[in-house]
Amino acid sequence: MTDLFEPGTTDPRTVEPSPAAPPAEALVRRRPIVAASLRTVGQVAAPSVADRAPIHHREPVRAWSRRYVAALVATDAAAAAAAIGVGWFVRFGVPSHVGQYLAASAVFTVAWLLALHLAKAYDLRVVSAGPREYYIVPRAAINLAGSVAIVAYFTHMLIARTFLALVVPVGVVLQVLARYGVRKAVHRRRLHGRWTSTILAVGTSESVRHLIAATVRQPLAGLVVIGACVEDAEPNSLLAPHVPVLGDVNHAAAIAEQIGADTVAVAGSGLGPQRIRQLGWQLEGTGRNMVMAPGLTEVAGPRVHVTPVEGLPLMWVDQPQFSGLAQAVKRAVDLVGAGLLLLLGAPFLLLIAALVRITSSGCPLYRSQRVGLNGRLITVYKFRSMYADAEHRRAELVELNEVEGGVLFKMRSDPRVTPVGRILRKFSIDELPQLLNVLNGTMSLVGPRPPLPDEVERYHSHVHRRLLVKPGMTGLWQVSGRSDLSWDEAVRLDLYYVENWSLGLDLAIVLRTVWAVLRSRGAY
Repeated sequence: MTDLFEPGTTDPRTVEPSPAAPPAEALVRRRPIVAASLRTVGQVAAPSVADRAPIHHREPVRAWSRRYVAALVATDAAAAAAAIGVGWFVRFGVPSHVGQYLAASAVFTVAWLLALHLAKAYDLRVVSAGPREYYIVPRAAINLAGSVAIVAYFTHMLIARTFLALVVPVGVVLQVLARYGVRKAVHRRRLHGRWTSTILAVGTSESVRHLIAATVRQPLAGLVVIGACVEDAEPNSLLAPHVPVLGDVNHAAAIAEQIGADTVAVAGSGLGPQRIRQLGWQLEGTGRNMVMAPGLTEVAGPRVHVTPVEGLPLMWVDQPQFSGLAQAVKRAVDLVGAGLLLLLGAPFLLLIAALVRITSSGCPLYRSQRVGLNGRLITVYKFRSMYADAEHRRAELVELNEVEGGVLFKMRSDPRVTPVGRILRKFSIDELPQLLNVLNGTMSLVGPRPPLPDEVERYHSHVHRRLLVKPGMTGLWQVSGRSDLSWDEAVRLDLYYVENWSLGLDLAIVLRTVWAVLRSRGAY
């Protein structure tokens, strides 16, 4: 099947409609058979092009996906070859027989690419979004090392263990870094509307709107809803900006064909099993994917397990875990990490304390009452970044709050912040004394932001779930924009962390924190 916007054509959402062309032609390509079927069921054209949002020319999925996979294969091969070169040089020195070295490198590189392929490292459903792509790389490397060991055992082939022990970890690191670079290149294209997959959403108006909101919130995932098929909204109405209702559920396959959607997404579970199965049959042979977007949201993959029972896929959702071995490991990591950072950073921390004390009156450490685990009051330590009378002046500045939602109070140009304090806040240096809180067990290295008591008093009931884990020095809120985020978005991120906490997620947040601090976006 061809895609909606072929090379050399223009995405109708990037231009004004031609006066000579009716709106229907501006929205979809003409396909006589499908168009006739739509007229039979009483469908009409989608809203005028003038009502659609501008996006850039969209390249067909099969075209950009081939280049994307080719880039991944090339970078993975280069990383594997580089790792083999490092291992060979360290273990054997400069190759004396270049031909033998090149042959061995080629075989090992091809085997590595095959291991990545078998681990689905080139599946478009895995790459470019989420952490799963990075988890696959070490898993494939472990499988490769195990396979090499088995082959060597049965064939009595001698392979230097030092060589293998060097090549595998070096290759994993290089491949992860290379994939990160490729992912960023893809993200830059998607921010400009390129390298995306179009979706026809099917379901109820409520479930489709929820799906649209999720795709808009994550533009880097490359999913764009271009139309909807629902039965509880009028044709030609808009479920969201630039997402028209194109027909009813029964004709979703034909409408997907006409508008060239890459994927048909069934949102929610209101259609019933028979209609979903019929939709799947209608999409067979069209080259279009069908995906299910259940109403279950903000739950990460590790908590979700699908088990088929007599043809019925059952989705099991594990309860969030707030105790046990993983929490004990988290506490151990907190103690070791905070202890090392305090020990190594002591001279720097003393210098900052002296600088704060010299440039403004008052104690260099600021003690703030916050709400910690299970609603208990805790004392949080920070370097003082405001003048001594800051708390008394807050009431006169409340009306100037710049954070949507009214619960948090933030100002980009807060007059209470000292000149030194602005620098400390820009790079989050003012929060380093919270390492003391991590040591005494009232905070963790990673967790939700520690809220003020008056903020908690204004929480809606569901927001209190933020208090089921220890607050952290860094977290999803901090690495996703900090004060630039609205209150609702900050709550969503914190609740996502609470619901899906894991050691792997903590590690990912810590790595993202370094980049967030250097960028200092949203820090004021």
